[in-house]
Amino acid sequence: MEVLIWILLLIAVMWVFQLYMAVKQSQRFADALKEIRTPGTTTTVGIGGYRYRGGRAFVAIAQKDGVVTGAKVLTGLTVFANAKPFNELVGHKLTDLLEGKGLEGMKKKFVEATQMAAKTLLDQNAQT
Repeated sequence: MEVLIWILLLIAVMWVFQLYMAVKQSQRFADALKEIRTPGTTTTVGIGGYRYRGGRAFVAIAQKDGVVTGAKVLTGLTVFANAKPFNELVGHKLTDLLEGKGLEGMKKKFVEATQMAAKTLLDQNAQT
């Protein structure tokens, strides 16, 4: 019985550590988004890829007047993923990205995430 208590305690500690690391990752990604958020821009995040097969990609896009002014991509393993600049998108029009122009040769998860973010920003622009 004593061994079972230690195993359960170890599982609980590992779970708390995982939650802590997830919060820290979220904070690091939010800080990375602050770098591309400038006055007059709107920002959104798109998600692409599979949850378990091949992992997910999160693409953050900042735009002004329908043109991408900054982009970051979050990809990697578990809570150790970090945001990296995604300069391939800067200068492209959101409508072109939604149609897949400028995304040739990229991994499918990056394309899906970029198109989701572009669609969200275009929908938001249409409402204002």
